[in-house]
Amino acid sequence: MRFSFRLQSLLNWKRNLEESSQMRLAHKIRQLKTEDEEIQQLARRRFENDQKLNEKMRRGIEIREYFLYKTFGEESYNDLLRREGKKKQAEKEIKEEREDLIGLMKARKKLEKLKEKRFKNFIYQMEKMDQKNIDEIFVRQYPSTFEENLS
Repeated sequence: MRFSFRLQSLLNWKRNLEESSQMRLAHKIRQLKTEDEEIQQLARRRFENDQKLNEKMRRGIEIREYFLYKTFGEESYNDLLRREGKKKQAEKEIKEEREDLIGLMKARKKLEKLKEKRFKNFIYQMEKMDQKNIDEIFVRQYPSTFEENLS
């Protein structure tokens, strides 16, 4: 007789869901990191643009060039706001995915504990049945010894 866990397919499915969730979470974390790096790079370019504009304003600057610097500053500021919004959305998605992953992990662990409990019960029943068989063999082979102990 061998052990069979009737909910094994459900347990396997939960494991697959958990692995998929872990992969999605890792992907979202990489996306967040990329977005953060792009935000930092854009902030550096904006700072450098402001430094150049200030330097040129001290020396004298043509109006067309001044408007180019200002236009870049405004567009990059809007881009920065948009990217910050994407970053916040990504952080929200990461938080939700983590919560989903925690729920999946809890469900899987419950099933694994149930499987372990049922396996221990199976082992106990098998040992009990083995002991019963050993006792029956002993009684058949040594009936006189068994009868003496009863008296």
